[in-house]
Amino acid sequence: MSHRELFDSISVEKIKDFVSSGQEEHLSLEFKLIRDPRLERDDRKNLAIALSGFSNSSGGIIVWGVEARKNADGVDCAVALHPIEGVALLLSRLNELTGEATRPILHDVQHRVIIVEDDKGFAITLVPESDSGPHMAKLGENRYYKRSGDSFYQMEHFDLEDMFGRRKRPKLDLFVRIIGSGKHTEIILGISNNGRGSAFAPYLAFRIPAPFKFNVFGVDGNSNEGLPRLVGPYDKQWKRYGGNAQVVIHPKTTLEVASINLGLGTSNPDPPDEGVVVEYEITADGIQMVQGERKVNFD
Repeated sequence: MSHRELFDSISVEKIKDFVSSGQEEHLSLEFKLIRDPRLERDDRKNLAIALSGFSNSSGGIIVWGVEARKNADGVDCAVALHPIEGVALLLSRLNELTGEATRPILHDVQHRVIIVEDDKGFAITLVPESDSGPHMAKLGENRYYKRSGDSFYQMEHFDLEDMFGRRKRPKLDLFVRIIGSGKHTEIILGISNNGRGSAFAPYLAFRIPAPFKFNVFGVDGNSNEGLPRLVGPYDKQWKRYGGNAQVVIHPKTTLEVASINLGLGTSNPDPPDEGVVVEYEITADGIQMVQGERKVNFD
C-alpha cells in the first residue's frame, strides 16, 4: 500500500485496530501524542523532526493522538488512544506551521482530521519523499534528520554530502523573446528553469534599458503579466515581480513575466544597432538570488 493509499484509508476503526493489534512503528509510520492543540514547544519540535526525517527518507505517515511505547521485545508500538480535544484548532496549527517547520519548505505535506465526537479526534499527516532535500528541521531545531527503522536520527556530515549531491535543484535564468522589428520591437522577459527541480515562489526584477519603456499591455496584449507586480525601492526603471508558493516553474519550462517596447507613437525610435543590456535579479524559495546582465541584440 502506498503512503497516499494509507493516508486516505485511515479511519477511527483503523486507529483502534492499531492499538488492539499492537501495530509497530516502522520506516513509514509514526505515532505521536499532542500536549496542546495549539502546538507548544515539544509538539512543534516533534512536527519539525518528523517532516524533516520523513521527507529526507522515503516519506511517511504521522498519526497524532496515539501513544507508542516499547514492547517486551523493545519495539515501539501503539499502546493507547488519546483523542485530541480541539482537533479543528490542531489542524489549523499544523497547516500554519508546516511552512515554518523545514527549510527548504515542503509544499506537498497534507493534514486531515478524524472526528470521534464534537471537536475531539485524531489528526493524520502525509509527508511525501522530497526531491529537493535535504530539509532542515526548524522551529528551534536547526538540524537535519532521516528515518531509520522506527526512529528519526540526526544526519551525519556524509549523509548531507550524499543528499546534496543527489538533490534535484532548479536552475533559473533570464528568458528573452523578441517580437517584431524596428520601431515595433517588443521584448518579452521571463524566467527559465533549466534545472531538474521545480522552483516555487519565483521572483524576477529587471531594469528597463533605454530607449525601451514598460509595456502597459502586458505579455498577452490584454494587460496581463506572468507574476504579480511588487512594490520595491522607488526606481521607475526597475520592475519587480513575485509569486507565492502556489506559483511553480517546473523543470525545462519557462514563465513569461513582462514586456517592454519602444512606445506606441509613430515617432518611436528604432532599437539601438548595438543592442541593449538588461540587468536582472532572479530567485525562488530556497534558491540563492542570481544577479546578472543579458545583452539583447536585434539582428
